[in-house]
Amino acid sequence: MGIVRVIATENDQLSQESLARMAALKDRPIDYSDIPKNTHEEMEEMRLMAIEKRKKQMFSLRLKTSTIDWWKSLGDGYTGVMARFLDNARNHPDWVIKCL
Repeated sequence: MGIVRVIATENDQLSQESLARMAALKDRPIDYSDIPKNTHEEMEEMRLMAIEKRKKQMFSLRLKTSTIDWWKSLGDGYTGVMARFLDNARNHPDWVIKCL
């Protein structure tokens, strides 16, 4: 049987067939066999990443419109790219010296 995806909201009028299909799935076990088990080390790494993510702080910065447009041209996630760029700049004082 293939994957059946149904997104229903409270206001939807579902057919009896759809209701019967969903009712039949209620007691069906979830197959986790295609999901690899995480090691203790992987779980610990994810935990530390979550803690590090919570340490981020909101920051406001004034930039030229052309600079903002350039960053936005990188697509979705451009603020994350900008954050990683600034984080990496700490390890490259020569980048900072060029801007002083």
